[in-house]
Amino acid sequence: MFLLLLLLLSTNVLSVWGHGFLFDPPARSTAWIVIPDFRSCCTYYDHMQMFCGGVPVQYGENSRTFSLFACTYLHLWHLLDGKCGICGEPYNQVNKLFEMGGSMYKGTSVKTYNQGQQISVKVNLTANHMGYFEFRLCNVDTTPNSDATQDCLDRRILKLANSDLTKYSITGAIGNSQIIVNLQLPAGVSCQHCVFQWKYTAGNSWGTDPITGQQGLGLGTENETFMGCADITIVGGSVPASTSSAVTSSTKALVYS
Repeated sequence: MFLLLLLLLSTNVLSVWGHGFLFDPPARSTAWIVIPDFRSCCTYYDHMQMFCGGVPVQYGENSRTFSLFACTYLHLWHLLDGKCGICGEPYNQVNKLFEMGGSMYKGTSVKTYNQGQQISVKVNLTANHMGYFEFRLCNVDTTPNSDATQDCLDRRILKLANSDLTKYSITGAIGNSQIIVNLQLPAGVSCQHCVFQWKYTAGNSWGTDPITGQQGLGLGTENETFMGCADITIVGGSVPASTSSAVTSSTKALVYS
C-alpha cells in the first residue's frame, strides 16, 4: 500500500511539471514567440502550462493529500468534471485571457491552408507523458461575435493523414522534442476564420478503466490534459497533391524564438 501511495504521489507531482504547446500553427498563447505583432499585446511566459488549471486528482479526500504536492493545480477533475477552456485555461476562470473578450485575444489568423489539404502540425513537448493527441476544427464564420465552443470543436475531430484514426499515440523518447503530426483537413470545409484545437491527453496518471475495471497508468478518465487553440484560414479551390506520407512523426530540437 505504501509503495502504491508513493507511485501515485510521484506520477501526480511529475505531471504538474509536464509542459507542451501547439507550435505550428501557433496557439493563441504561443503566437508571440513566432509572430512579432503578438509580442506587444500577448506575451505569455506560461504558454507551456495550458493544462486546464490542474493535473488529474483522485476523488474525495485524496485530493487534499495531493494538494500538498500540486498546490493550486488540483481541481480539473475533482471540481470541474474534466471540463476545460478551449485554449487550455481553467473552465471556471471568469476572465479567460485567450478566449474572445480576453486581454490577449486577437482573433487574427496565424496560418492559411487549402481546403482538403494534408497538413503538418508541430507540437513541442518538454516532458513526454505518453498518452495521445487529438486535433479539432470549428468554423466560426457564421458567428463572428462569438468564439468557438467545445461542442463545435467536438463535432469535427480531424483524421490523421491517410488513416481513419483520430488519435495520435505518443510513444517517443522522453525529453525535449518537437513532434510532427500529419493531418487531413476536411474536403468540404473552407473558412475565413476557423479555430484549430490541439488536445493532449497524457497517460501518466493512475486510474481505473470504467469498462474493464483494470487499474494502471493512463487508464480511466481522469488524465492530465493540455490544450492549445489557433486561429486559421482555410481557402477553397483546387487541392494540392498530397505530400504527406502515412501517419508518421519525427522529433527535432525545440525552437522558442
